[in-house]
Amino acid sequence: MTFGGADLHFHSTFSDGVESPPRLVQLAVAAGLSVAVLTDHDAVHGVPAFLAAAVGTGLVAGGGVELSVEEGGEDVHLLGLLLDPEEPALVERLAGIREVRNRRGEAMVALLAKLGVVLDLEAIRAEVGAGAFGRPHVARALVASGVVKSVGEAFDRFLGPGGPAYVPKAKWGLAEAIGAVRRAGGLAVLAHPVWYRNPEDLLLRGRGFGLDGVEVYHPDNDGREAEFASAADEFGLLRTAGSDFHSSAEGGRSLGARRLAEPLWERVAQAATARRREAGRPELDLSPL
Repeated sequence: MTFGGADLHFHSTFSDGVESPPRLVQLAVAAGLSVAVLTDHDAVHGVPAFLAAAVGTGLVAGGGVELSVEEGGEDVHLLGLLLDPEEPALVERLAGIREVRNRRGEAMVALLAKLGVVLDLEAIRAEVGAGAFGRPHVARALVASGVVKSVGEAFDRFLGPGGPAYVPKAKWGLAEAIGAVRRAGGLAVLAHPVWYRNPEDLLLRGRGFGLDGVEVYHPDNDGREAEFASAADEFGLLRTAGSDFHSSAEGGRSLGARRLAEPLWERVAQAATARRREAGRPELDLSPL
């Protein structure tokens, strides 16, 4: 059977995506993907539903997470790929972060109210459901209320850093986040390196903490993928790929918009299988479901 590629970075309703884990399985199959790994923001509790929905589809489905990190005064995102979503220390830490996120979301809505922009907090909570409350939920509520025309405008006018309703979020330290991923039997990967001031310096520092890879293939990396591939090879890091899919309304970005070729996926799979054993977590099964 022809390998359809691996998308190792996308989001569900358990963080700031708009599709449920079972729906994401359907989209992955429809996109012709062979491998799909769910990576919600600071959340792993959507992984069981994702894996269960993949049974019988022939998809290689896996669980992961995207952690919000503070490093050198910069907001950095770290992917934890193919980790054990039931590792106790990680589960406990993420549950605490979700509580902090809930309070942050409420604070943003309160700040907007002081500006005369009143949103229905209970309706937003209903949309968040069991997920992690984030700025995109508030942004979508602003769009629905007619205050702004787009999520981008909501961030520009109200929710971005320095905006009148911006509230900082709780973040991991880089060394702490990498260590947590590795203890959970996962691979620590720097997401979308194009976002950062000095990606190579960040990769070098990350490697010192045990970083495993870099997301070379990502929609935002257009024009710089060769540069990031070269950096990955220079530092002995795995290359990964992800669409960073949140919603089909995102300007043409779709699940599978970036996917890893089979030889690169096999390296990731081998490394992930070895990491699970090293960490003493349950064996990783990467056979089609």
